Amino acid sequence: PNLRVSKYRQIQQMPEGGECKGSSNQAPWWVRFSRWRQTSKSEGAQSEEQLIQLNRHKIESVNVPVGPAKEDYIHTLLGGQDNKPPLVICPGYAAGIGFFFRNFDGLSPHFKLLGLDWLGTGLSGRPRYSAATRQQAEDFFLDSLAKWKEQMGLQKFILMGHSLGGYLAACYALKYPQHVEHLILVCPAGVPQAPENWQTRFLGKGSSWRGTMFKAFMWAWEKGVTPGSFVRTLGPLGPGLIDRYVNNRFSHHGQGLNDTECDIFRRYFYHIIAAPGSGEHALRHLLAPGAWAHAPLEKRLNELQVPVTFIYGKHDWMQPEHAVKLCQDLRAARAPRSPSDLRVEIIDDAGHFVFLEQPQLFNRAVVDACASQLGAEATSRAAAGMPDVREASHTRDSSEWEYAKKPGAVGAGGSSVTAGSRAADGTAPAAAAVSGGAVSLAADLVEAAETLADAAFTQVPAGAEARVDSAAR
Repeated sequence: PNLRVSKYRQIQQMPEGGECKGSSNQAPWWVRFSRWRQTSKSEGAQSEEQLIQLNRHKIESVNVPVGPAKEDYIHTLLGGQDNKPPLVICPGYAAGIGFFFRNFDGLSPHFKLLGLDWLGTGLSGRPRYSAATRQQAEDFFLDSLAKWKEQMGLQKFILMGHSLGGYLAACYALKYPQHVEHLILVCPAGVPQAPENWQTRFLGKGSSWRGTMFKAFMWAWEKGVTPGSFVRTLGPLGPGLIDRYVNNRFSHHGQGLNDTECDIFRRYFYHIIAAPGSGEHALRHLLAPGAWAHAPLEKRLNELQVPVTFIYGKHDWMQPEHAVKLCQDLRAARAPRSPSDLRVEIIDDAGHFVFLEQPQLFNRAVVDACASQLGAEATSRAAAGMPDVREASHTRDSSEWEYAKKPGAVGAGGSSVTAGSRAADGTAPAAAAVSGGAVSLAADLVEAAETLADAAFTQVPAGAEARVDSAAR
């Protein structure tokens, strides 16, 4: 009752078999031709609403003030059951809570859902970012999240974060352990310490396209160049770049986005990444070039006072092996605080965006991780509601989840769909036509940089060097 909000609305669900309202999501032509960046707050909110409309369960949207300034608010989606354990979901870098649109239906019966965009990201407010150190960068996010928790009237909650959001969620649990019932780290960034001389395999000896590309990548990182600043600089060509990126990035593993999902998701992604820069500029203060943490979690989680579970896609570039080793080291120092503490849940046929690529398997792993909070009876009921999911292997340190039989494509609500983002031969559909060679070149540069970043975390896979050289050329 005492919560001050700048916006509060219930998102109307899309009728079964219907179309998303305003699916074109385009501003009038005279608006599009009179602005450089093809985005606005209202268009971003509309695209998120269309994603949420793909779900059956009721979702509400609220902007929660966390400071005195106009832009000091955290965008939040609320759903699930009020009498269930609260689950707070935090997205990763350059992402938004809308990325979890495929998980809301599956998790709503079992949790009180609170999904948010970190301050300065997604659809949250974009205050001026002035942090100059790692600690200041962490506090920018952690203190605003603590204020959000106070405004929402929460006591203790399950905290789940993805990628850089996982790193920040771990930092929050270290700083405010009294707030966190259980910590779930989904493909978290910043777990291992950077190996010595890891740059040398990219720089090589002498001059090469790959070395030149990698040096440019490192220079841009250290200077604070972000994906968002790149997209904003492209102006009206930015949506074409994002279209191409989404078509390629989210078609490698698991249940590909169907045509409707992909169309809405591309617009949503563009609007949140093209918004004014703010929290995105924390990247270089938290991670070094190559995405190695300045203060890696493997050196910090020995001080963690709450249970922690890791969830990874089997093919995640963050490498589940780092978390398995970390859990083994922590287990040698202390006993697990719950059955799911110090465990790694691995999802078959999934990469870094495991919750998008395998939503049913991911939801099952989350339920399993939260068994102590849900209770044995509720956990058994939840498992019975996902009969196609099975635990393929189980050891002291980790489990692997897979389908008992390979399903068809799965939509946001968990139902099978026939219109997928893959053609009959399993390839991604052709990207929408884009304007000008600049977009194609920009997409190739982004692909090259991403391949370099991917390989920085892993042993270089077969063919990776050739792909980097080809993209650089």
